[in-house]
Amino acid sequence: MVDPMKKFVLFFSFPVLALACGALWNWFHPSGLWSHQPKVPTDGFPRVTWAEAAPRVKSDEWLLIDARTEEEYKVAHIPGSLSLPSGSFPEMITFSLEGQSRAKTAVIYCDTTECDRSVELARRLRAEVNWADVRILEGGMLAWRRSQP
Repeated sequence: MVDPMKKFVLFFSFPVLALACGALWNWFHPSGLWSHQPKVPTDGFPRVTWAEAAPRVKSDEWLLIDARTEEEYKVAHIPGSLSLPSGSFPEMITFSLEGQSRAKTAVIYCDTTECDRSVELARRLRAEVNWADVRILEGGMLAWRRSQP
């Protein structure tokens, strides 16, 4: 007959070990354990990674636009980005982009890939301002934060 204490330890050791492995995976893996959430459709706007965008933004070849609210922008934003909330009035969009070359690539971001505000603003830039090259930052603000040392 098996000792009750041994039975108890064997019964609970597997779930505890599985939870520990999952927690370690989530802690060390950059995308985490539950990162395979559905992405918002991009409506044909290409996605770019921060690694692709960073040198071009730094060299002023690409324009980085934050589609989040002004309050979110004030709390934290990617340095060098322009705040242009996706719900802005058409006049505000035109005013905010005044002096910006339409030949630049506009890279739009919000919180994460699951956030739809960047796609909404991309649609508006193409429709209302006739911006030719509009892209979405893959992973948004979260991807930028994870790339920082």
